[in-house]
Amino acid sequence: MPALVLIPSDGPSEQELAEIEAGLRAGVVTDFLAAQRAGDRLGMFAAEHLAERIDDSTPDGPRLRDELAGLSQPAAA
Repeated sequence: MPALVLIPSDGPSEQELAEIEAGLRAGVVTDFLAAQRAGDRLGMFAAEHLAERIDDSTPDGPRLRDELAGLSQPAAA
């Protein structure tokens, strides 16, 4: 899981927000893949649940749930 980031009281810049979001998304994907490799279905569910919460809070952004679903599907030949 990514480290917590302190946000200044005057608010983060757009660049800082983008970096924080990218780090969080990368952490969820990393956790999901680690759980998948270990056969940890609970860990996979936890990552999928967090992805759903992130997607719900950013309705205009890319769907993290879709990215995790793509990682679960076997590659097409």
